[in-house]
Amino acid sequence: MAGKKNPTKKQQTAAELDIQSGDSSVAIGGSVTDSAIIHGQTIVLADRFWRDLQPALPTETIKQATAAYLTYLTDRHYYLSLKGMGVSDRIPLKLKLLDLYVPLKARMELPEGETWKRDLSLAGRDVADYEDPLHFGDPVPLLDALKGNSGVIVLGDPGAGKTTFVKYLAVRLARGEGNQIGLDDYLPILLPLAAFANALQTKDIRLDDFIAEYFSAIGSDLPVGPMLGEALKAGRALILLDGLDEVRDLNLRNTVVERVVDFYTFHRHQGNKFVLTSRVVGYRAVRPSAEDLAECTIVDFEDDEIEHFITRWTSALEKQAQGHTATAQADAENDRRELLDAIHQNPGVRQLASTPLLLTILALMKRQGVTLPERRVQLYDQYVTTLLSTWNRARSLSGRAPGRDIDEIQTVRILAPLALWMHEVSPGVGLVNREDMRRKLEELFHERGDSSPHQAARQFLQDVREHAALLLERGPGEYGFIHLTFEEYLAAVALAFMGQGDSKPIIDTLSRHVGEQAWREVTLLTIGYLGIRQQLPKIAGEVVDSFVEHKPGPPGEAVVLAGDAVLDTWPNGVPPQSRDRVIEALTATMQDGTTRPELRRHAGLLLGRLGWKPGDLDRFVEVSDGAYQAGVKKEAKSISYVYFVARYPVTNIQFARFVKEDGYQVREYWSEEGWEWRSGKYDQRTMEAVARDWLEHRPLGKRNTPYYWHNIELSNPIVPVVGISWFEAEAYCKWLSKKIVAVPEGYVVRLLTSEEWERAARGVDGREYPWGDGFDKSAANTWDSDPTGSGLGGTTAVLTYPQGASPTDTWDMSGNVWEWTGSWYDEDRKYRIVRGGSWIGYQWFARSSFCNWSIPLTFNDDLGFRVAIAPKNP
Repeated sequence: MAGKKNPTKKQQTAAELDIQSGDSSVAIGGSVTDSAIIHGQTIVLADRFWRDLQPALPTETIKQATAAYLTYLTDRHYYLSLKGMGVSDRIPLKLKLLDLYVPLKARMELPEGETWKRDLSLAGRDVADYEDPLHFGDPVPLLDALKGNSGVIVLGDPGAGKTTFVKYLAVRLARGEGNQIGLDDYLPILLPLAAFANALQTKDIRLDDFIAEYFSAIGSDLPVGPMLGEALKAGRALILLDGLDEVRDLNLRNTVVERVVDFYTFHRHQGNKFVLTSRVVGYRAVRPSAEDLAECTIVDFEDDEIEHFITRWTSALEKQAQGHTATAQADAENDRRELLDAIHQNPGVRQLASTPLLLTILALMKRQGVTLPERRVQLYDQYVTTLLSTWNRARSLSGRAPGRDIDEIQTVRILAPLALWMHEVSPGVGLVNREDMRRKLEELFHERGDSSPHQAARQFLQDVREHAALLLERGPGEYGFIHLTFEEYLAAVALAFMGQGDSKPIIDTLSRHVGEQAWREVTLLTIGYLGIRQQLPKIAGEVVDSFVEHKPGPPGEAVVLAGDAVLDTWPNGVPPQSRDRVIEALTATMQDGTTRPELRRHAGLLLGRLGWKPGDLDRFVEVSDGAYQAGVKKEAKSISYVYFVARYPVTNIQFARFVKEDGYQVREYWSEEGWEWRSGKYDQRTMEAVARDWLEHRPLGKRNTPYYWHNIELSNPIVPVVGISWFEAEAYCKWLSKKIVAVPEGYVVRLLTSEEWERAARGVDGREYPWGDGFDKSAANTWDSDPTGSGLGGTTAVLTYPQGASPTDTWDMSGNVWEWTGSWYDEDRKYRIVRGGSWIGYQWFARSSFCNWSIPLTFNDDLGFRVAIAPKNP
């Protein structure tokens, strides 16, 4: 504004620090740091907290002590700690805990063993069938458990989020946000029980006195300890006691629990609330009992919680790197989609993504460029290292390692053969009898030359249970790994060790299990470990080559398994010649009519992801003029001109050229109506409800690529492009017209008419399907192509079915995807004709004579198109 003076640098600094407090908030003038905002908030909160109370300390003194304490607490836990995860980032990450926290859920009970079996049902019924979720274990929000009781003991697996939960409570309350989470104005008192246990070893001390001592050392001359004592007397404290399991000595742990129960029993009557956290391992031996003290066990993340975490994670990362910008939002969305794809493509990765710790490591490794789920062997290796070593040292609130360190290398040397044995005796189940496991451990230590195998086995089991929590009691007398994925990975490590540079014993073992679902992931991880972790691509290649050459197991299984292994390890994990052999074998498997349909589809998808494409992908075939038989009644019709039809429907790799060359941005490729759709002007029209629904489901921001462009399977390079409106198909044709040089005079690239499509699909003799009369399951991808009658689950590579080629040598004109035509279905010109049936349509729709219809706005996942070079005005 003219005439307005800019403040001097000194004046600006003063403005930046202008913090005005009100009753429940602070108003900030200028640009300030988080620390300044926090300091302003704590002054307000301290005043509000003591306003209606009569503490023994002087009013101003206690307010100052409270503000200092809340500032310390917030500063200490404001950012998420990534220590101990074993993954360092390119730049130091400062991610706010509140930006990333995802609410946890728990069951109000203990698991039968030392962790959940993860297949909970009660007397054969789903737990949701019971009316009392708190009794029968239906997950409830962890905050609800706390709000409904004076105290709650929060149990959980390593990395389940127990410590993060108490930090979250402390920060929210320290910021005056208790009302937002249903806890009012409690003063949080957060401390590690390991520190209390250490104090008890030197002197007999009550928990009240220890709290005062512990917080008197936070660097303030103010009476913080006495202030906390006043909050307890007033019944306004939330006591957060973290890490009971970190007290390793059982007798000392018992003493700690007794003191905690005494403290709880006395102070809960004033209205204070309590949280105590612990792993399940070792908890039953000291299990406390007190009035209104509930127990609950954290459950795994479900899909929606995983997505919530990933959304928060990617948003926070990009916000730190690029600020609050549109670019940051777009990059965060892309990262979010890639992370979720990586998680959901592989069951093992998905299983381990169910805990906050492992999900965070996954996100960090993906950020560092580790390709997931393909390079998941690197991820699992990091997981095991973290649980055996770095996490155990860094997870404690007290800053001290809970218990003794474990020799990671030697531990894996025992765990790996143990896991392989467990997988052999109980494949896919992951549970073995305690005595059988003890005997196996003794056998392993005896083979290693240990002087006391019995003692070594007992100590080893105690270490991996208590210090790493990898191997746990999963039920009465039954032991298993905390996740089956760890058993599969470690079994693969054992197989890789077995080779010692020789592939034969590995090949012999794995070949016996080709076709067994329980051994599939172990096989892939073994080859991955050889090629990536041990850097023995030659040995990994020999295993793959053996599968391709000898083809053990049911038809197609070994080849597809080899293809998955190459995809997981490429590049550098297997030699190039092994990849070439696998591609050749996959092509034959994909087109083999005797192979199971789902394996044929899988082979085609692998070929696309391995970068292979057919040499004739862009080929057109000639269709002669003359008479042909049309329709169900096989009526005589005629086409008076020669035209040329694309051998295959347009694939994703072909459509990608249009996208890359800004086909969505160039006006000249689009018809007037098509550009209105592309630019959003179309949305202003008056239209029927069905048309409006299609538009609303595809807003303007999603009209710059095909709708399913980022779906990992539907966007495979050599399957038909889907999620395409009629306008997009039309624009592609106009773009392609400018790319093809040899177009006859008077001809253009366009969609086929309905008549042209039928003539190309069935030839001149009126056959029912492109291959002849009668449906052939091996010739097309339809709902009826699977022996179970439930479809193949998605689109297939366009050259999967040589059995289904038409007389004109066009492929995929029956099933796979419906194909847009240029013809109208009705006189009112509302609907366009689509032809050919699809992967989710019955065989009846895939007949060459069948006509279906769709409004031009439609963009289904089974709707694509095929192009032709034909007269401009037929």
